[in-house]
Order: sequence, then structure tokens, then C-alpha cells
Amino acid sequence: MAKYLIMVLSLFCSATAFSNDYYSQHETGWYWFDDPLQTQRKNSTEQPKKESDPTKMVEYSRKILKESLDKAIIDPTPENVERYIALQNQMSERANKFANTWQQVILNHPELNYSISHPTNNVALQVYHENESKEKDVALDQFAEHSGLFFFYRSTCPYCQQFAPILKRFAEAHHIVVIPITMDGISLPEFPESKQDSGQAEKFHVTVEPSLYAVDPLTQRAYPVAFGLTSETELQNNIYNIMTHYQAGIP
Repeated sequence: MAKYLIMVLSLFCSATAFSNDYYSQHETGWYWFDDPLQTQRKNSTEQPKKESDPTKMVEYSRKILKESLDKAIIDPTPENVERYIALQNQMSERANKFANTWQQVILNHPELNYSISHPTNNVALQVYHENESKEKDVALDQFAEHSGLFFFYRSTCPYCQQFAPILKRFAEAHHIVVIPITMDGISLPEFPESKQDSGQAEKFHVTVEPSLYAVDPLTQRAYPVAFGLTSETELQNNIYNIMTHYQAGIP
């Protein structure tokens, strides 16, 4: 299978025309509070109309709080500081009510609990990462069966020289075919049988070295995997993202 894939990728590499779709183509709700000064207007016969727009209520509360803080800083009289503290306490009380209600809703509707699918505690995180690692291994195996990597480099590039052994080790571990293409006609030790660039870099719009692309020779679709010096973990994550997000899987 690997020999067949190498042959197909090599033919694809040499083709003068290819269709490349890629290249040819919480804090709302609890910042409202009553102004303590307004609560003192009990003798007023005319009741002011209350604002019913939540957004305006939040904007108003933020405005009043900021103005109160600014005034207390510029003129720190006991009255000004007291007014700011009262407003701040009201905001904190709203925050506590919001947090308590949030927890109640989460308990009544566990499907809304984001931490179930994206855990934060250490025990759950370990299980999550183990399962994620298995999924990535499966995705890499599927990728290796039908696709390969085009590696564009220049022999004098220090980042290419450092990246070459990383890529070679990664590709061998996951049985991924790599088609190395030298931009200056000189091969790196890790890829002694590199192909000389004969227009492939222009087709892929290569502007930096090293550049790595995932290629499916059957569909003639290509996706960027990495640019510059990249770790094995990043390569694994990037290919996994290609398999699960950037297209409906390869093939």
C-alpha cells in the first residue's frame, strides 16, 4: 500500500495541472443595580419610568459605577467613597445571585455543562486526553492510508535542517509517505532522494521554508499542515484538524 501511495503521490507531484480547492479558491445580566441615591427619594410623588431594556440597564449600571469610582478617586470624601462601596456591594450581590442561579441551572440541565465534554479537573482531564490521543492515532492511520505529505525545503535553511529529522521521525512512526522537494537542488541527509522543484512550489504557492502540505492524490486536494520549525505534537494536531474539521475526511 505504501509503495502504491508513493507512486501515486510522485505522479501527482510531477503533474502539470492539478485542481486545488484550497488555493484556487459572564458577564451579562447582573451588572444592573439601583442607585443608592435614588432609593432615598421616597417622598417623590412622581415615580420615574423604569428601564426595561436589559442592555441599557447594564450600560447604565456600568456608567454609574464608573462615575462613582472616578468621583471617589478625584474627591475622596466619606460620602463619595460610601456611595461607591454601596454600588460595588450591590454589583457583588447581583454577581452572587447570577452564579448561584447558574449552578442551579447546570444541575437541572447537565447537558448544558460544558465541563462534561471539556473537563477541567485533573482526573477527568487525564481520561479526556487519553481518549483524544486515541482519536488522533486513528485519524493519522486513516490519513496514512490514502494521503501523504509534500515537504518543501532549502538545504541552507537552518529551520529546514532542524525540522527534517522531526518530520522523518514523525512520518516513520505513523507510516506516512513524505515527498521531499528541495528548492535549491541539494538534498538534506534525512531525505537523500528528494525531488528537485520543477514547478511544484509555484503550484502550492510556497513562500516560506520549510513548508508542509497534506495531499490526497485521488481527489487532488491539498491542505497546509505546517510552516517553519514545528514539533511532532503540532504535526499530529494539525493533521487531526484537517481530518476532522477542514474537510469531510481524507479520502
